Amino acid sequence: MKKMLLGFILLFAQVLFAQDPNSRVKFEPQRAKPGQEIIITYNPEGSPLAGKKDIKAVVYTYENYLWQVNDLALKEEKGIWKANFKLSNTCGMLSIKFTSGALEDTNNDQSYTQMLVDDSGRFAPGGYAGWGLMRASNYGYGVKNYLEKQNISDSAVYFWLNQEISFHPKEASEVLSVPFCQALFNMQRESSFPRINRVVSFLKKNPSEPNMMRLLSIYQRPLNNKIASDSLENVILSTYPSGDLARLKAYQQLNFERDFGKKVELSKSFLKQFPYREADYTFNEKRMINYTNVYLFLAIQAMMQKDYARLEALSAELPAISIPTIYYKCIDIAHKRKDVDDASLLAPAKAMFIRMESFKNQRPVEYWYLSPEEWTAEYEKLYSQNLALTQIGILRNTGNFEEALALANRAQKFFQFKSALLNNEQALLLDYFKKYDLLQDVLVKSMHENQSSPEMLELLKKDYIRARGSENGFDTYVSGLKNPELATKELDELKSIMINKVMPDWTMKDGNGKVVKFKDLRGKTILMDFWATWCVPCKASFPGMKLAVEKYKNDPNVVFFFVDTEERSPNYKQEIMQYIKDNNYPFTVLFDNKLPNEKANDEVFKRICKAFTISGIPQKLIIDKNGKLRFITVGFKGSATGLADEISAMIELTKKAE
Repeated sequence: MKKMLLGFILLFAQVLFAQDPNSRVKFEPQRAKPGQEIIITYNPEGSPLAGKKDIKAVVYTYENYLWQVNDLALKEEKGIWKANFKLSNTCGMLSIKFTSGALEDTNNDQSYTQMLVDDSGRFAPGGYAGWGLMRASNYGYGVKNYLEKQNISDSAVYFWLNQEISFHPKEASEVLSVPFCQALFNMQRESSFPRINRVVSFLKKNPSEPNMMRLLSIYQRPLNNKIASDSLENVILSTYPSGDLARLKAYQQLNFERDFGKKVELSKSFLKQFPYREADYTFNEKRMINYTNVYLFLAIQAMMQKDYARLEALSAELPAISIPTIYYKCIDIAHKRKDVDDASLLAPAKAMFIRMESFKNQRPVEYWYLSPEEWTAEYEKLYSQNLALTQIGILRNTGNFEEALALANRAQKFFQFKSALLNNEQALLLDYFKKYDLLQDVLVKSMHENQSSPEMLELLKKDYIRARGSENGFDTYVSGLKNPELATKELDELKSIMINKVMPDWTMKDGNGKVVKFKDLRGKTILMDFWATWCVPCKASFPGMKLAVEKYKNDPNVVFFFVDTEERSPNYKQEIMQYIKDNNYPFTVLFDNKLPNEKANDEVFKRICKAFTISGIPQKLIIDKNGKLRFITVGFKGSATGLADEISAMIELTKKAE
């Protein structure tokens, strides 16, 4: 009876995976075996990729109960795309994703899948398990970025894993024991314990380190047997003092340590005993062992001690996934805040860049779910967005102009003039090298995207005067360079977020000690920019705000207040007025009030945050002539000209409000 049932299930599964004549994907042969070469045919008609000329494909294969990811070399002929693909001898199934730019076709999240067969006609080892685990993202054994929205039932996961173990016990019984027990328990709860205990007995017969770790997982969940778990932990730790469990315990110890000095020492010991390059990444990921944190503690200590040589040495061994975080924490922030001079940052920053470059043609294990082509694209994104922009500035500021320009040209291929910071750096470098034709191209394309800086406007004006002999008509010329579609889209978005709320009353003093009262400003359109000296994006937005202030300098009915808040320094008022003077900002500064027994001057800002359920700075508020709040804008997107235009549009809408 049992054999008949298994035969029926097998027949059902094979019918289920028989080739659908209406499917957009065809596999030849239809019942492929491991080791064969297959032909994959894709007809995108009726899919999100219909009519696209740049279709690519990624193939996910389940081999030896592990996922492998590769690109398919598609060729198009009369709208049909084909590829040959050689299956490995250990492949049990394959699934495909088709893409065109940001568009994907995964068969409506159902996948395009073929399960392979062995010589007996059954599904090959891995076929059943791969099909079950791929669609159960909550179990953590699927493929990232493929069918993550799919979560089949626990009974379905159990069904496919049970089939795998039944038909391929030699290959599957150990490696799938943990997800099998999890699915069984999730489906049957406590009634599953007798069968789970049989799995435990089976694993005990071969007490290897992997099996002991599997036993430990099962003891912890689903059996919740603390006595057995604790006892087994002691055995594992004594038998494998440098194994996975020892690594987990050491990481937990340093992670829970609160004293920073002790945490640093534990991090040094951890890396010495458990080098990253020798660690099992799959185990690290499932048990949340984060090497980035370990390296970060050491990097921060080096920064605190101004030991940049030590940071440089540490940078040369960083995992790929850690580099963006540590570069940001140690290089980017210090550069933007000017806490450390760029000459000191140059060597460790270069070391991180060189380390990052070492992964360009070698996909790191953390990104196993990306195909080689996907990794290349992801690498350029990580490289450009997380490192290049700051690195260009450091190189330029330290006189490494040629290296800075080469990096800027490379990063521009990724950003396509949509980063004001990069555009500014590239423009300044081209101006330095007197490459005026290339400079003009950068200035015009940057302005078209409205991603420019005040320095770039000056360069554009110089070029305009050089060509025309005077600056007459320059403002009209600049307006004509901007993409009208972007302006229209932004205006529509601003109209949709316009509000009409009562603004809390306030009284503050300006930089000269003069009292300014909100109630005395009726009839004027008011912009209040809440900021602080420690806020990097606040100060980064000031060049754009300067453009906006200068635009309305002759309009007596528009006033700007730059409200300094949340300061703790005893001499903050003098420091702020000196900062405004040094940077030639034509700003009227107001100082938020400091209440008795409070550490910071934030009385007005606190009330405004409470009234409008907001938090954090920079916060820009635009208030109409009747004292009603019309706009709240948070943060800074990076473009001075873009910010100035956004502020101008909000002011004009506010002036017209009734």
